[in-house]
Amino acid sequence: MSIQNFEVQGMAELEEALLDLGAETGFKTLRSAGRKAMEPVLIAATIGANRDSGDLKDSMAISSRKGKGGNRAVDIDVGPTKKKAAKSEGGRELSGVAHKAIAQEYGTSDQEAEPFLRPALDQNVDRVLDLFGSELGKAIARAVKKANRGK
Repeated sequence: MSIQNFEVQGMAELEEALLDLGAETGFKTLRSAGRKAMEPVLIAATIGANRDSGDLKDSMAISSRKGKGGNRAVDIDVGPTKKKAAKSEGGRELSGVAHKAIAQEYGTSDQEAEPFLRPALDQNVDRVLDLFGSELGKAIARAVKKANRGK
């Protein structure tokens, strides 16, 4: 696993643009852009998930929520969820998907590790950053346009 360093410019301008939108609109804007940017990771993780019962693959999703503490406005995750399988896949309850994901990612005493989540992010990090930047720009422009309609 390699550690990558990034140089990011324009953060002050970004923060100002998001603050101008207001807290709730800023959160929705970040969440929307983050979810779009993580779609390539979701695809790669779904492909890498084992297909034993199909529950792990079927449970893969992007989730987002308000960040807790510090400067974290939004948390975006890709991984298994407790949702039901799609009706097209039988609509069944998905069982033990978190345990299956941990076992596959890190291995157990009986199962060799076959990481699929970390490689999905590592393989797509540049694409995620590019998508996030472009999607965030579009989302801010839409939010500003919508806010100006009300004036």
